[in-house]
Amino acid sequence: MATVVAPIRRSRSQSKLVFFLIFGVLTIFVTYMKNARILDPTSEIARHFAPVKWYVLPHAFFGGLAMILGVFQFSNRLRARFLKVHRTLGYIYVISVFIASPLAVPMTMKFHSASLVAASSAQSFGWMVTTAIALYCVRRGNLAQHRRWMIRSYPFAMVFTVTRLIIPIPPVLRMGLEGINMVVWSVIAAAAILPNIMLDWRAIVARPAPKAVAAD
Repeated sequence: MATVVAPIRRSRSQSKLVFFLIFGVLTIFVTYMKNARILDPTSEIARHFAPVKWYVLPHAFFGGLAMILGVFQFSNRLRARFLKVHRTLGYIYVISVFIASPLAVPMTMKFHSASLVAASSAQSFGWMVTTAIALYCVRRGNLAQHRRWMIRSYPFAMVFTVTRLIIPIPPVLRMGLEGINMVVWSVIAAAAILPNIMLDWRAIVARPAPKAVAAD
């Protein structure tokens, strides 16, 4: 049995590593492309965020911190070998989420439509609720549900990267505000739904057990 299970675990671990490496590169790319000149006060992006810079700074710092630390929380090796480090990073992740999430709403209110404010509120609410449940579960010693709710939490952080990858696609970009609304709401919906499908996929596709035939 050991010779069969070990390669599967390595394969899953490698797939997870490749996924997060690709996602990390894409996150750096979209962040740089949009904010490369944000430190230049004469740039368009700096002038855009100037009215809410005291929201942007903590939101960007703690949001970025949560995105980075969330990746390490999925490391089975870190959890197995350095449990104390895993717990410490987990608490920092939770604090970061609860600072970054609510700050996104007043920032959106300053610049965007009511629809995008509602979308930002939905994303922030989803991220905080799933994270809070994950924290509650681990505090109660329910590690299985803690892992499941962490898997539900992190996709709300991934919305940042995914939306910025899709919106610049020419057909979407030409749609203007309507296209942005469509992408943002669709990605948030996917962040809420897809983790549940992934977590329960085996149960969904499993064949039902044959019913026992009553003896005459």
